[in-house]
Amino acid sequence: MAMETKKNHTEKLVRAQKRVDAIKKFHRHLKVYLVINLLLLFANYRAFDFLTDKGVNDTGFFDWFQWHVVSTPALWGIGLLVHAVYVFRFGARPLKELKPRFLKDWEARQIQKYIDKEKSDPEKYE
Repeated sequence: MAMETKKNHTEKLVRAQKRVDAIKKFHRHLKVYLVINLLLLFANYRAFDFLTDKGVNDTGFFDWFQWHVVSTPALWGIGLLVHAVYVFRFGARPLKELKPRFLKDWEARQIQKYIDKEKSDPEKYE
């Protein structure tokens, strides 16, 4: 009985460590997101002034640059949101555990189908 309790405790400890690691990775992701996007905003502000002072008046370039400064945080933010949901809503469980039941059932049926086929014609699957 003591062995089972120790095993349970060890499993809980491992799960807790994985959860804390996942939260730490999310926080690192968030920090990188904030730093890079603040640098992008600063670069946008400084680059616009610098380039216009140098006589660059290519509106196509400025539109392209502006679009990337806006789209990068937006698209990356979607990825960050998905990461947050995965870590905090689903507890950073392995993706295999998050698979819907109908997919698990389908996989089990497919495996059984191929096992049955192999039993009926073993030479074909060697």
